[in-house]
Amino acid sequence: MSNLRTLEPLLAALALAECNEQQSEREALVATVQTWIAKSPYLKARTDEQLILAFLRRCRFSVEETKRRIDNYYSLRNVFPEVLGSRQVNEALMKQFDCGIHVIPERPVSPQGARVIISQFCKVDPKSSSPREAFKLLFMLLELLAQECDNATTAGLFWVVDARDVTMEQMLQYDPFLLKKSFMFVDQCLPLRFMEIHLVNMIPSGQTVFNFVTSFLPAKLPWKFVVHKKSEDLYKHLSPEAMTIEYGGKNGYQAEALDYWRRKLQERKDYFEEDAQYGTNEKLRVGLANAWASGELSGTSGSFRKLEVD
Repeated sequence: MSNLRTLEPLLAALALAECNEQQSEREALVATVQTWIAKSPYLKARTDEQLILAFLRRCRFSVEETKRRIDNYYSLRNVFPEVLGSRQVNEALMKQFDCGIHVIPERPVSPQGARVIISQFCKVDPKSSSPREAFKLLFMLLELLAQECDNATTAGLFWVVDARDVTMEQMLQYDPFLLKKSFMFVDQCLPLRFMEIHLVNMIPSGQTVFNFVTSFLPAKLPWKFVVHKKSEDLYKHLSPEAMTIEYGGKNGYQAEALDYWRRKLQERKDYFEEDAQYGTNEKLRVGLANAWASGELSGTSGSFRKLEVD
């Protein structure tokens, strides 16, 4: 018996339009991917139905693309262990979470709309933590979101990055290679689709640093960066209904959102403790090397890009 959630009609229509999801076929395709994982000796991957469904949606139900993305998802751990390894719900992680670095508001943009995640990197204390820990927490939350929220896996995500009160000391901790690996993880591995990334309250010197570090990313990305001169300009792109009350929105208080996701992290403590067993053994791989082993993430190739500024 399948444990896949049933979509209500309007969301099912969106899943068909955006993800090529045929409700009558998805159980069989999930099973096909599960069988492939079981028969791939180099790959130790989760076979949770809802997580595999998220990968299928991200790949518009192309089984071959889904296999590639799952392969990428687990093989990148070998070259990005500082963010994708040792993912434990422990005291240090919860202390960082409780600072409110990442907030996922209660409701999506609309009943059939994308989800929003707000990141407030000023809350990363450079003396006791690091951007790597902030990204680790972010990707743990996004994996839970991929399993818990059909709006996120069908309509995608808006990421609002608030740079208010971020100091140059904090900004300079975000080295180009950390950002390159993180964005490659989002682009090539994550079972979720970012629609737009909005940066608000960026000081002029911070934008200079941001322009420099993003120059190390690939020239073409599947989402749009928008830097806003004023935080109010965000609402030219996103309804206030989607943002928390602290940002002048109507989507609950941040404390309420943190309470919800704190419970989710604690409920999944064992899930993340089991995480160390998953990954790839490249010695057992037959055929072409994975993209990361072949050097896709090495070097500093890239080109400066013009960001859209409101």
